[in-house]
Amino acid sequence: MRIKKKGLALWLALFLGVSSLSGCGGGDDGMTQLSEKGAEILNSTEEDSDTDVEPLKQKTKLPEDGIITQAQMETIAGKDEKYYFTGKTDSGISYKWTYNGSQIQNPVEQKLLVQCSEDGTEEVKKLANDAPYALKVTLEKMNLAAPAKLTLNLKEKWDADKVLYCLEEDGKLYQLDNAKITVRETGKKKTERTTLTFNVTKTGGDFYLIGGSTTGETEDESADKAKDSADNKDIESNEKSAGSSGGKSGTDGNTGSGQDDSSGDGADYDGTSGDDSSDIAMTCTFSIECSTILNNWDDLKESKAEFVPADGWILYPSEVEFYEGETVFDVLKRVCNQAGIQMESEWTPMYNSYYVSGINNLYEFDCGKDSGWMYCVNGWYPNYGCSKYTLEDGDTVEWRYTCNLGRDVGDQYYD
Repeated sequence: MRIKKKGLALWLALFLGVSSLSGCGGGDDGMTQLSEKGAEILNSTEEDSDTDVEPLKQKTKLPEDGIITQAQMETIAGKDEKYYFTGKTDSGISYKWTYNGSQIQNPVEQKLLVQCSEDGTEEVKKLANDAPYALKVTLEKMNLAAPAKLTLNLKEKWDADKVLYCLEEDGKLYQLDNAKITVRETGKKKTERTTLTFNVTKTGGDFYLIGGSTTGETEDESADKAKDSADNKDIESNEKSAGSSGGKSGTDGNTGSGQDDSSGDGADYDGTSGDDSSDIAMTCTFSIECSTILNNWDDLKESKAEFVPADGWILYPSEVEFYEGETVFDVLKRVCNQAGIQMESEWTPMYNSYYVSGINNLYEFDCGKDSGWMYCVNGWYPNYGCSKYTLEDGDTVEWRYTCNLGRDVGDQYYD
């Protein structure tokens, strides 16, 4: 396994001028590593299951109140399928929530009602350097059962090549995600309208989609230029091929690298199909930090002061290799072992998961009665143990020490 140190600079949106907010995407959906408090939360949400609940289908139209009950969520928990929940705002914008059942380990009630409006967006546009587009998205307060994607089908087309999903606080915008932009055609006249898809890791309140062009051109102008460029390249390519090898791109007539393609499917000489996909290394970004202790120094046990780095970083964000099926806990153990970082854990049968009690000799309650370790994946604080969270390629994992039940690192599960 290799660990490559990455830079810590925050990404700034090109012309929108929107800052990233560390931890702000954590949202309302995690369970800290605090064993006693975690037990209180889990016990408080345990309800008698309704054995007569009809299992959710892969696509479900939301009820008027937008609520999917805990018992309903239990019917899809742990299943390796995607589930979709659809609805429509009062303003006529249709929307769709997407959940991966395999990431639902601790089902809780989901409040999926969405409202959209342009109220207050003029001020938000100004904060984003006079961005031409903005839409307010209002989400109900809930603890997310899993990281979710939200898709909005707008009723108009945005000529934008970048749309950011943001939170506004005290006159500042903080980026939570980069929305995926697609354009669809609707109606007999095939009117073009924009569809936006983004990750939701925080709920409860107003959020904003802010769009604009980073090139100063409209989307149509950019497309025309791209088409002209492509046409020119085709002309150049045809001219060159006409005076070369009769259009063949390789000496054997293949269009690829010129390698022998006799095996058909790229099999090895002995007929095997090459590397087993389960042996292919993937990467995630991994970090460990305890900067909140620096702001609560008076609460820290005197004997633990020597274990707190001056800048709070125990492991800077680093690129780490892992393999299919490995969990956050698996990688944490390996990273700590290779970096010489002390780590202690214990198996908790009640939750069928490992509980990380200490990292770098810093333990739960070492900096106050509400302190301990939490983990965050792609901005979401999972509401289940780290040995139950299976990693995916490109994930960003943050281990963070909290001194206030997660509120100081962006999680609001206990509010």
